Amino acid sequence: MAGAVAGGLFNAFAFAGAGYLFKMFDKNGYAKEAHRHNLAMENLTAEREKYLEEVTDRRNKIAQLKSELAEANKDINSTNKSLELTRRISELTRKAMPRKPRLSNHYKPSIEMEEYTAIFGLITGGVVGGAADLML
Repeated sequence: MAGAVAGGLFNAFAFAGAGYLFKMFDKNGYAKEAHRHNLAMENLTAEREKYLEEVTDRRNKIAQLKSELAEANKDINSTNKSLELTRRISELTRKAMPRKPRLSNHYKPSIEMEEYTAIFGLITGGVVGGAADLML
């Protein structure tokens, strides 16, 4: 910014000095040259304004697109995470459930114990059946 101001001041002094010399040597030519210079400055100012507007628009558009890209990346990451979770759920549901542990997998009663269990079952069944018959 300071460079632009210093450059502008230098150009103004240079033009003023050159204008003074021009005026000293050619009085009519100086008025035409000053008019040409003023038109050039107006054109330069208009072009600078247009340039700044275009640069600002470009920067705003880039910022907007970067923002949209960040949002899209969030969506992509979210979608990827959802797909990964879905894949893991599907993988688990396709596998057979593990067998429920049972005592019979670890313990086999002796023959005597099986006989006593059968006798107890018959007695209990008879008692329960008799009680049911009485209730009905």
